[in-house]
Amino acid sequence: MVKILVVDDHLAVREGTKAILETKDEFDVDVFPPPFTIDAVAKYDFSSIDLVLMDLNLGHEVVNGMTLSEEILKNNSDTKIIIYTGYNVSDYWDEAIKLGIYGVINKSESKEKIFTYIHHVLEGNIVINFKHFQSSLKKTEEQRSSIAQAPVGELVNEREKSILIEVERGLTNQEIADKLHLSKRSIEYSLTNIYNKLKIGTRTEAVLIAKSEGYID
Repeated sequence: MVKILVVDDHLAVREGTKAILETKDEFDVDVFPPPFTIDAVAKYDFSSIDLVLMDLNLGHEVVNGMTLSEEILKNNSDTKIIIYTGYNVSDYWDEAIKLGIYGVINKSESKEKIFTYIHHVLEGNIVINFKHFQSSLKKTEEQRSSIAQAPVGELVNEREKSILIEVERGLTNQEIADKLHLSKRSIEYSLTNIYNKLKIGTRTEAVLIAKSEGYID
């Protein structure tokens, strides 16, 4: 029997997803009860959970699905997590994999596809759209080939620019993560990438360069 935990702030989605999954006799499904907080996750026993379906936006000002997933994996590294969201999955795949999450699937997928994705993850495989995988590889190669000669303004991608805008406004890493629906660790990764690209070492220097290049006001 495979033990699955559904984490979603909408009761109808929680119960609906549970009902769909339990049409398979092999799945034993439970739902994570509110509140969706770091403390609640820390107190929950994940030792028997094989897989977590984690909503991204949990309707909470402090935490989101990425943040809770990061907390779960700190003490339960073998737990397999899939982000289960209504957002564009390609926007979050890279951050999910960096955190140790097995992938991102959209709530609009058919139940047959959801079952297929779950089985893939239970077998230790990641869930990724092939076209997005190709795009990620291409992006990595392009970054490697162009980083040395590119103007400063072209080194920073759109997400990094969004992060810099929030840095300039004085937000902390956690506040930026909450606003952009990412994990704190993802923000830290992005800032480190920015520092390396721009050959700097502080948030202040990053903001000054961003202002001088004109991609933040």
